[in-house]
Amino acid sequence: MGRSEILILLKDIGYKPRTFRVEVTPEEMDYRGEYTVVGNANVRITVARVDIGYHLKVEGEVKMRFVCSRCLDEYVETFRFSDENILRRGEYAGDERLKDEDVESIYVERDEVDVLPIIREIFISNLPINPVCSPDCKGICPVCGLKIEDEAEHLHEEVEKTRKLGIFLEKALKEGGKQ
Repeated sequence: MGRSEILILLKDIGYKPRTFRVEVTPEEMDYRGEYTVVGNANVRITVARVDIGYHLKVEGEVKMRFVCSRCLDEYVETFRFSDENILRRGEYAGDERLKDEDVESIYVERDEVDVLPIIREIFISNLPINPVCSPDCKGICPVCGLKIEDEAEHLHEEVEKTRKLGIFLEKALKEGGKQ
């Protein structure tokens, strides 16, 4: 396993933005979701002192393997992620009502901040819910399950007799995915 933390010393940060570049391995990203991290993430972190704390901007890119939500093909693409937050000193007061600045704030108690969990959180929160291999992907036929782009003249004369995919899915749902 790689590093367990990536520390930035806040006492060294002034009002002029400082930029740090780090490479984060798939193991350090510690992502165990439905997609696959294919390579190292290149991350740029910009930090600057502001009146209420520190402005933190994280921008990164990494090669990912996705499954298209329309045609179910696997594809690899460069995935970009980014977000900005305010680092504040102290602890969250815990008021019953959240204010806008509370949602965008990360509270730190020391003169250093570990940005690795922040990078992970931004990466995961930017992942697509329904990735598509291309904007014009036609997907699969809801009747027979063939990839529509592979069949230029894809038609069904008798829908009831050729509803193979629907029958398969219905059976799979009844059996709870058991074989």
